[in-house]
Amino acid sequence: AILAIVGVALVIAFILVPFSFHTVSSGEVAVVKHLGKIEDVKTAGTHYDLWVTNTYIKYDTKVQNLETQAASYSLDAQTMSIDMTIQYQIISDKVVDIATQYGKLDVLESRINSIAMEKTKSVLSSHKAMDIIANRSSISPAVEAAIKEAVGEEYFVDIVAVVITN
Repeated sequence: AILAIVGVALVIAFILVPFSFHTVSSGEVAVVKHLGKIEDVKTAGTHYDLWVTNTYIKYDTKVQNLETQAASYSLDAQTMSIDMTIQYQIISDKVVDIATQYGKLDVLESRINSIAMEKTKSVLSSHKAMDIIANRSSISPAVEAAIKEAVGEEYFVDIVAVVITN
């Protein structure tokens, strides 16, 4: 009987212990949820938490590239297609807010994309098509400034750069 109890305890230990180690890589931060409620934030390293009750949601803290396209109109009603790359980085200290308000980075990225498109169209519609083509180097910083101002810290990210690629 004692041997059976020891055997069952060993089986349970072999199931619980290995899956309870969680690794958070460098360049990531993890939100720890205990039975669905946010309990903690873990940084790079190996952590031990009972896997049955705790889940780790990892967020990449490295600079992300968001490639996007938009159709826009110039001041003189010329249609143009814009390709741009938005480089952003989440604010690590705000990862709980990101988890609470957006859940996954895809949702946050979609919101950033929407704002970027709106602000890009706004900036480009205040210039004539020939001015945009001739002064692309001065238009790009204006677009970047508009996006940075609109996104700001309320979305818990830092906009690193906005580059109009085409």
